[in-house]
Amino acid sequence: MTAALVAAPTAVLADDALLAEWDDLADRVGAGPFQRPGWYRAWWSAFGTSTVRLVQVRRDGRLAGVLPVTRRWGRVTTLDNWHSFLCGPLAEDAATRSSLVDRAISAAGLSADIGHLSTEDADHVAGLATDRGCRVRRTMIQRSPFVALDGTFDTYRSGLSSKFLGRIRSRRRKLEQSGELTLRVHTDPGDVDGALRELLRIENLGWKAEQGSSIVAQDSTHRFYRSIVGWAAPAGLLEVSLLTLGGRTIAAELALVDGQSHYGLKMGIDPEFRSAGPGFILAHDLIERSFSRGLSTFEFMGSASEEKLRWTGETRAIEQVRLFPPTVGGRAARLAGLGAKAGRRAGSVAGRIADRPVATVRALGGSVGRANRSADPCAPPAADGSGSASS
Repeated sequence: MTAALVAAPTAVLADDALLAEWDDLADRVGAGPFQRPGWYRAWWSAFGTSTVRLVQVRRDGRLAGVLPVTRRWGRVTTLDNWHSFLCGPLAEDAATRSSLVDRAISAAGLSADIGHLSTEDADHVAGLATDRGCRVRRTMIQRSPFVALDGTFDTYRSGLSSKFLGRIRSRRRKLEQSGELTLRVHTDPGDVDGALRELLRIENLGWKAEQGSSIVAQDSTHRFYRSIVGWAAPAGLLEVSLLTLGGRTIAAELALVDGQSHYGLKMGIDPEFRSAGPGFILAHDLIERSFSRGLSTFEFMGSASEEKLRWTGETRAIEQVRLFPPTVGGRAARLAGLGAKAGRRAGSVAGRIADRPVATVRALGGSVGRANRSADPCAPPAADGSGSASS
């Protein structure tokens, strides 16, 4: 088994043969869409700023594991942001996952941020980093609600608040008095463009337009979702659902759906109908549809808002692991994060000695040691429980 860090920018996300191997690996391990090369290509086209490096492990020539990262000024970072879901190392077994993480750690002179991990992956990354002498900090990015699609839809509904379901029924009846209420789910690549235009139109109405938080309000976000559609529709992973009243779209959702889960990426609601609860009606019908299709989970995505928790009490922890290697640069990076004078002094040497072992720079140990004693950003968290740390 060999591990390597491939750095050629054009060879990583534009090599069709490599991407086909990557997709094949994702198929073998049953990975979700957020670990597939199509997702990363779309993400990078919108938000990438440096060079993609692909940590890869091969076994007898076969691709056994991948982890796309960037490395800039001694800092290794995975390709994720608030648009992402669970990603992290894609590996066919635990040994391969360890090799991926170990290679990423080795490439980090100052620090490494490995984000959007499940609790299991975060435990693994943190444990391996600690074994390598790194200082580790774990942060909870979000708790994302999901519905486990066990049993039947009727059984699931019986566990929901009767008052909540009664409101959905009454609002549905009220809307139906004004016209025919119809759910249309678009999956064919030939007709998703029109459905997407409708979603983008209503998602850009109301408060989102005023605050500039809609998809079309920012070029990078618009480009990202356009790229997602361009990849996911031909791959059979895309669904654009429109809830219409008398032919008028009043709610819409963009989702990725594979053989396991429904992942709701974005929802838009016509503000003129918001008081009638079309978003709740749409969610109800899509959950029912997911049950009928035999999926395992319905993923709401995003944080655990009050509206989402009406549907479920289950959430999925999504974490980030930040690690500082046992180098002078790693020590300096920890201090620099505090913004203290001592940290700035230590950080000023980090660029020159980021990758050097501590033992080779003993002459600098005194000044760094004095700075290190001034404060420790990896100390245990405050009593409010925000974040956690380990040594």
